[in-house]
This record gives sequence, C-alpha cells and structure tokens, in this order.
Amino acid sequence: MATAIEFVCDPVEVILVATDFSETSSLALDRAIELALRHESEIALVHVMQPDLPPLAAPEMIVVPPDYEDILRKACSEALTHAAERARIAGVSVREILERGRPANRITACADAIEADLIMLGTRGNTGFKHLLLGAVAEEVVRTARQPVLTVHPGDERPIEPVQRLLFPTDFSPVADQALAVAMRFLAGGDAAHIILLHTFQISPTVMPLAGFGSGGVLRLVENAKQIATEATEPSVRALRSRGYDVEVVVERGDPAEVVTELAAERDVDVIVMGTRGHTKLRQRLLGSTAERVVEHAPCPVLTVHEYDE
Repeated sequence: MATAIEFVCDPVEVILVATDFSETSSLALDRAIELALRHESEIALVHVMQPDLPPLAAPEMIVVPPDYEDILRKACSEALTHAAERARIAGVSVREILERGRPANRITACADAIEADLIMLGTRGNTGFKHLLLGAVAEEVVRTARQPVLTVHPGDERPIEPVQRLLFPTDFSPVADQALAVAMRFLAGGDAAHIILLHTFQISPTVMPLAGFGSGGVLRLVENAKQIATEATEPSVRALRSRGYDVEVVVERGDPAEVVTELAAERDVDVIVMGTRGHTKLRQRLLGSTAERVVEHAPCPVLTVHEYDE
C-alpha cells in the first residue's frame, strides 16, 4: 500500500553517460549536460571498447591488422574526447573513461566504482538491428544497475527540464514511491508541472467465476478494483499536492507496459518514472515483462529506479 513519499535533496555529483558515439547517445549526452548544469554535476563519459569482431562478420573477408586493438583504442579515445568537448564548451566538468569488455557489465561496474548518482544512455545505437543493442546493453543496465537509469530514445530531442508532464506508473510498493522521490531529486518541474499517477490492473481468470455470469459481474469487479486503487493513491497524491504539483490519478485495466506507453504517447509526457524490482534470474524475467518493455517502446525518456537485492 502506498505511503507518503519522502523527498530528499541529496546532491547529484556524478552523472555517468554511456556512449557508443551514435546519434541516440549524443541525445543522451545533451540531456545529461542540461542536468549537470543545473545540479553542478560532473559527467563521466564512458565508452566500452569491443575489440572482438562481431559474430555476424565473415572473418575470411576481413583483413585485421596485427595492431587492430591499438588502432581501435586510439580511434575510440579521439571520439570520446570529441564528444566530451561538447560538455566542456557548455561549462560542465567531464572525465573520459575508456573501458574494454561487455558493455553492460563495464557500465554498471564503472558506475559503482566512481559512485555515480545517475546512469544515462541511449536505447539504440550503432547497429542495424534495433533490439540487438537494446537487448544487449540498455535492458541489461536497467535491470542490473544499482543506480537510477535514465534512458533516451531516438527522437528525444526536446529538453527533459523543466518537466511539464510526468507519468508515474505505480503498484503502490515502496520502490515505486522511491522512484518518484528520486525523480523529484533529479528533475526540475515547471511552474505548472502535471503528474499523472497511473495504476494498471488485470483481473485473473481464476477470480472471474466470482463475478458470476454476464457482463454485469465483470464490470463490478473492474469498478471495485478501480475504487481500491484510487483510494490507495491518496497518500502519494497528498504528498505531491502539498509540494505544489498538479496531480491526476488514472486507473486502467490492461497490460501494464502497453497502457503506460500508450498513455505516454497520448498525453505527450516529458518523462516516465518507474520503480523496478529484481536482480535474480527469475525476477529479471518478470522485470522484462514491464519495465524493459516500457524502456524499449516508450515515446519519451524513461527514468527507472532499482530496488537492489542484497
């Protein structure tokens, strides 16, 4: 059940931005610069080299020089410096970090090592297969990072701040409220910031017999579920309104990821904020059905806040 949200004002000192030098990564860096300027944060710009040739390549058709990795490292270093210069020109302190290995593993390990407050990355990059990079990097970072993760999609060119419309899907768990508190820490709201507090539900086939026969019984179950959910939002609504936010409660029946992404597009929201749970293999699979699907299909940036399993 929802509890009153506790808002914190901890400083945002380090923002890790992962880049593969794609257009989407460039958009993520633009959004990170905006946040860094407001919070007076440092940006840690990270690129993970993958010197191994991709498995789809035909080795017999590629001539690889003996110093291939050295050439790649030099090229990546130059590209990293070129990207970092944009942030420096904007007045943001930047450190460049070049890693080697599996991107998602190195990104999360680096975030832990430098004690980053936030990870930012694009959801698609330099690959002809849209889901290939997302599945290999962004989804894995979203489900395994200890830090909040802000993902940026192709076309997310407008500034995130000031936030005018924020979509907050909630299941009334502590991690959901924690996610919104983190969003309030990172994102500046506009003068008329509007928060859409969304709860989705599904009626299990196992309880359908309780409704009896005919459509009337099902409608009663739906209405009861909506009433219970609306009442459960009241503590969060009070906490938000006490801070001057305009709050709207939406309760919908349906697949959570589909409802979230469709509502985000319909309302033209600036950002989606959601809590995620799970670090075990089983929970990763459950997470994949909601947060990762939202991250993949959302029409706007998505801030995910993880409840990490100790």
